Amino acid sequence: MTSRRSDTVDYSTQCTVIISFHDHDREDRIVYERPQTQIPDGPLSTFDRIRISQFPTDDELTTEARMIFADMKRNDRIGEAAALSAIFIARSAATALEMGL
Repeated sequence: MTSRRSDTVDYSTQCTVIISFHDHDREDRIVYERPQTQIPDGPLSTFDRIRISQFPTDDELTTEARMIFADMKRNDRIGEAAALSAIFIARSAATALEMGL
């Protein structure tokens, strides 16, 4: 499992989701990419609104990350004592850089 993003992540089409957790005395994180859409400058057309609505919101990504964490615990991919500490969503390269990705 890696905690660094690939240099090939294109933030115009993908966002990075980070699940931080504690497992006994160590802190670890799960990092993965999800598709995202670009929001155009200016007023949104009906087509833009439809296209944007097909991509997950931050709340939906957070729910998905919680489910991934629970599934990994259930399947013994992380320790049974692991506790979720935070979920971060980086929708831009600048945000990912601030998070040390």
